[in-house]
Amino acid sequence: MYPVFDLLNGSRITEAYASECLAHGVVAIHVTVNNFSAVNPRPTLRDSLNELAACRAHYRSLGQVARIVECYADFAKASAQGKLAVVLGYQNVPGVERDLNILELHHGLGVRVIQIAHNVRNLYGDGCAESADAGLSGLGRELVAELNRLGIVIDISHAGERTGQEAIELSKHPVTATHANAYAVCTNVRNKRDSTLDALKKNGGVIGLCYLTPLVRPGGSTPAHADVAAHVDYVRKRIGIPHIGIGSDFITDQPGERYAEFLKKPEIYGTWPWRFPVADLADQQRFLSSLGELGLTEQEIRAVGRDNFLRVFQATIH
Repeated sequence: MYPVFDLLNGSRITEAYASECLAHGVVAIHVTVNNFSAVNPRPTLRDSLNELAACRAHYRSLGQVARIVECYADFAKASAQGKLAVVLGYQNVPGVERDLNILELHHGLGVRVIQIAHNVRNLYGDGCAESADAGLSGLGRELVAELNRLGIVIDISHAGERTGQEAIELSKHPVTATHANAYAVCTNVRNKRDSTLDALKKNGGVIGLCYLTPLVRPGGSTPAHADVAAHVDYVRKRIGIPHIGIGSDFITDQPGERYAEFLKKPEIYGTWPWRFPVADLADQQRFLSSLGELGLTEQEIRAVGRDNFLRVFQATIH
C-alpha cells in the first residue's frame, strides 16, 4: 500500500472517514477551513475565525483518530499514534484585508496553508478567472513575505497565472498548487500552464494533481485513470517526479448544494454531479499502482503519493 499525503481533501471528515483514510494508506490530508460549514470562497475575518474555531473543535472531537499538524514533527507523531495528520488551510486569504499582522493569530491557531486568490481578484492578486491576469499587487508581494516569515505554505491552485508565477519568484520557500492539473493536457483555466510548472520546478515546489472531472479532461464524458495518468506523465516529462503530488479534491458525503457557487461557472467547474475518475480511497491505491505502467519506480510512486509534499512542509513550517 502506498502512503498518501492528500493536499486537498474536501470530504466530510468523520471518525469513520478518518479511519477509512488510514486503512487505505492516507496518512495526512489538508482540509479547507473556510469551507468547513459551507463553501465560502471569500471569507470575511469573522467568517474565517468562526470557521477556524468550529474546525479546531471538530478535530479535537476526533482526537482518537486525527491530529492537527502545527509543526513538521507532528506528521511523525500522528503516524506513531496511528492517527490521520490534518493540515488546516484557507483557499483564500482569511479576511485580514490590509492588516497582514493578523495572520500571526491564524498561524498561532494552527493554519499552515493559505491560498493567495480564489478564482477572482482580491487585494493581493488576480484569480484564474480574471481575464486581465494582472498578477500580484504591492500588498500581495508583502503577503508572500509574511507567509514565508510565519512558515505558512503558499498555495496558488486558484490563482491567476501571473499571480502564481510572481508568488513563486518571490517566495523563499517551496510553493504549492495543492489541487490543479496541467493546462497542456486539459485547457481549463484552473489548470497550470507550462510557464508555471517550470517556475515550480525552479522553486522546488509541487503541484497536487487532482481528480475533479472538469480539470482532468475537456468535455462531458467521465474520465478514467488513464486521463489522470496523462497529467502525471506530462508533468513528469516537463518538470520531473519530485514536483508531483496528489490533491484529490475528494468530496465524499458532501451534498451538491455546497457547490452551488462554483457551479455558476460551468466553464471552470463543469456540471453536477462530478464523477471522479478515481472514485474513492480504495480506487486511489489502484490508481497509484497503475503508475508503474508509465515506468515509475516504487520509490517514485511513493514520492508522488506522499514524500514530495512532506519535503515542502519540512522546508516551510516551523
